[in-house]
Amino acid sequence: MTDREYLQRLFASRLGWSLLAWLLLAVTWVSGIVLLALSGWFITATALAGAGMLATLDIYSPSGGIRAAAVLRTVARYFERVTGHEAVLRILADLRATTFRQLARWPARSLASLRSGDLQARLTSDIDTLDAIPLRVVGPMVGALLALVSAVAIALWLAPPQAALLLLVAAAITLITAAIAATAGQRRGRRLVREESNERVALLDYFGGLPELTAFGRLEEHRAALARRAREGAARRLTQERAGVLGEQGVQLVVMLTTLAMLGYALHAYAEGLISGPVAVLLTLMTLGLNEALGSLPGAWWRLGESLEAARRLRETEAGAEAPEPAGAEPVDLPPGPLEARGLSVGFRADRPLAGPLDIRPEPGYPLVVHGISGRGKTALLETLAGELTPTGGELLWGERDLTTLDPDTRHRVIGYLPQRVRLLDDSLAANLRLGQPELSADRLWAVLDQVRIAPLLQRMGYSLDYPLGEDAGNLSGGQARRVALAWLLLQDRPVALLDEPFAGLDEATEAAILERIGPWLEARQTVIVTHAPRRMPAHWPRLAL
Repeated sequence: MTDREYLQRLFASRLGWSLLAWLLLAVTWVSGIVLLALSGWFITATALAGAGMLATLDIYSPSGGIRAAAVLRTVARYFERVTGHEAVLRILADLRATTFRQLARWPARSLASLRSGDLQARLTSDIDTLDAIPLRVVGPMVGALLALVSAVAIALWLAPPQAALLLLVAAAITLITAAIAATAGQRRGRRLVREESNERVALLDYFGGLPELTAFGRLEEHRAALARRAREGAARRLTQERAGVLGEQGVQLVVMLTTLAMLGYALHAYAEGLISGPVAVLLTLMTLGLNEALGSLPGAWWRLGESLEAARRLRETEAGAEAPEPAGAEPVDLPPGPLEARGLSVGFRADRPLAGPLDIRPEPGYPLVVHGISGRGKTALLETLAGELTPTGGELLWGERDLTTLDPDTRHRVIGYLPQRVRLLDDSLAANLRLGQPELSADRLWAVLDQVRIAPLLQRMGYSLDYPLGEDAGNLSGGQARRVALAWLLLQDRPVALLDEPFAGLDEATEAAILERIGPWLEARQTVIVTHAPRRMPAHWPRLAL
């Protein structure tokens, strides 16, 4: 799928609103042209009638037309703004929700490989950049085309075909000018979007690494690098804006020259008796009125590069997501399990697996404890069992079905996975625990927090379930954040539980207290626990050394 095909599919969902906005824009421009041209005709005709050069003059019809054009232009402009922004806001809202869903379908390891600044750019500025397509690219093109057709039709109606031909020549020169501006503008626009994303990445890395940069005396160096990036970005944006302005000024020059040419032709036609004096003025002012419509084309085309680059990056986001269930599909009725690995090899390269082949079938009542030195593939094993990492060999089954072929939504109904690095939302404790289950009562939340030994701490400090966790769970210690994530997993009640270092950072007494409380829950399902301290696990739980 090309970038343009992606954009066509994206904007098709709200095509009705967009078409209405484009039509209203065309009405606005045509009304402006009619208002200017008819006013010129009326003023000239009135002057000629006053000089006795016209025997009769109907003042009511043209004055009514002028008033109608003035009112229509104002009303159409207002509703064009309303409908245009309504269309764009609906499209961007749909796209933002879709992008979040697509990112949620990315394999965890692939998602973790994205820099936070790049991820933020995709979710914010890339999506916002696409608002230029309906409002500043397609809309002006449609409006300019309809305005030009209207002007040509009026010229053919009131004057010899040479007047219409002059308008078409001006339109052709305008398109050439716009194309020249677009060629340079699109190239710069694509680079501009990429560099702005890189600048955002550098800025977030700077703030994220402030403690380390300060400790190693590198703060000023990185601050200077950021300032240099900002200056370069501002210069690129200024260059891009200048290209657009030059294109627009070029079109204005073309329209002004065409207006002078139309004036010369109209005076010649009037002298030859081909048209009347008022019509000569009408043709001239009508040509001048095309300036607003044709002048929008260079700016529309040079902005296209930024939108196409943003579309490419969002298309990458879509391509990285695992395939969803077909729209309207019923949830898959899964067999009762169990999760089983046969000859499973795990790692990142098929020729160099980190672990395997392994035959694993955790049994309820006997959680499997995986242990070993770092780098032997323990985390890779859990990621593979969770479906986040593709096996390098062997089979991974749920019942008799290949687990890797299941839709992510279906797989997540089966497997609960607590990764080594947990991520909590910058929200309240209750909001984090209620993710996916907003109906959970406060009593249920307190009960699960007691299981992971967070409740006594909160009660001792006088905190409630509305306690804010802060950005990146900054109001909690690493061990506390992990226990909150564990509490969320306990609330999901899935038939498979995969826990990667769930008790890291806890002292032995706290770990034992938590195990005593959640042990029955762990033994009620297929459970795999990765740990560096297998001796702390119950003796009857089986071990797997890697």
